Amino acid sequence: MGLFSKRTTCTVCNCNESKKSLADGYICKDCISKCYPYIITMSWKNYKTDEIRMAISKSEKNKELLEIFTPTKTFKKMLSVDANHKLWMYGTSNIVFNFNDVVSYELIQDGESITKGGVGRAVAGGILFGGVGAVVGGLTGKKKVVTEIKEYALNVVTKNEFFPKILINFLTVTSTKSNSIIFKTAQANAQNIMAEFDLMNESTNSSEKDIQLSSADELRKFKNLLDDGIITQAEFDLKKKQLLEL
Repeated sequence: MGLFSKRTTCTVCNCNESKKSLADGYICKDCISKCYPYIITMSWKNYKTDEIRMAISKSEKNKELLEIFTPTKTFKKMLSVDANHKLWMYGTSNIVFNFNDVVSYELIQDGESITKGGVGRAVAGGILFGGVGAVVGGLTGKKKVVTEIKEYALNVVTKNEFFPKILINFLTVTSTKSNSIIFKTAQANAQNIMAEFDLMNESTNSSEKDIQLSSADELRKFKNLLDDGIITQAEFDLKKKQLLEL
């Protein structure tokens, strides 16, 4: 484009000048830096202005969560959990997720699914979750056959638009034998982390039930006020919509 390339106003912030194109506008250096870590790319033309604004918004929220994130549990630098704030972070990514961001998980061994399923459900191949001492179905069999393992990882599906899938790798080497200490350690780590995701789910469901009960109690109070003639039907209907998020 050269020294005399045309500059225009950034369509994201509508303030700074820019000559880097988006799919439907332009983005300045300041907005590019604000996208981190949700968008890291050299091909900004693949993104629209609204997507950039969403990334910046999520980045700002992530910074707030990082400030309060205090791990109560850590799993071999693979997963950190803040049970008090119901947050978790994988590896050293510095990307914080809420407990209810998890949709499902699947344990993969050499391209094949060992266990998979939705949040908190029993799955094909055995038990997906359980306590630290629980046996994960499908990981062991009666007949012991030594094989070479090249892949052993947990694929986590999330609600995050920018990180819909997260891969937690349990192997620290390129390959290992199925009867090795390395693989047995990987199995234990996988079991513990899946059990932790189950605890997150239980905590989320418990909180949602509490909110539902609280809303129901509030609704009963306003129904009594309506019956006593203290509030009007319109006022009750409005409050009902607010409490039930209709």
